[in-house]
Amino acid sequence: MTRRRLHIALGILLASCITSAGDRETFVVIVNKSNRFDVLSRARVQYLFLRKVSRWPWGAEVFPIDLETPGTARRDFTSQVLHTTGRELANYWIDQRMTRGVAPPGLVASVADVKALVAATPGAIAYIPPAACDRTVKILRVEQ
Repeated sequence: MTRRRLHIALGILLASCITSAGDRETFVVIVNKSNRFDVLSRARVQYLFLRKVSRWPWGAEVFPIDLETPGTARRDFTSQVLHTTGRELANYWIDQRMTRGVAPPGLVASVADVKALVAATPGAIAYIPPAACDRTVKILRVEQ
């Protein structure tokens, strides 16, 4: 890859972490680099995190990962993508466990551990603060 192409690719990666008008998103959705999608709707991401589907179209098991520690990224992801609150989400998982035997997404303590798990798991999907973006994972653009 030429130096110019490398700079362009880096610019695109960084631009995907920053919204227009200089505002910063509080989270970006990430997947394993082998994931075939570059863009998904918020509704599809919500379905994946709420475990309403169990497999990606190519057969990999969907493995959603949630940040364990409360923070802006977790709160905003829950609100903007899942369209719920932390308390309602906890109740949803109690219901899902009891009625369908479905467990909530795996809880991971640190952003570094989230990235490492996503990088190592083909079906993984998670969210992290944009400042944590790097080349070990793929940023999934989420559209309305």
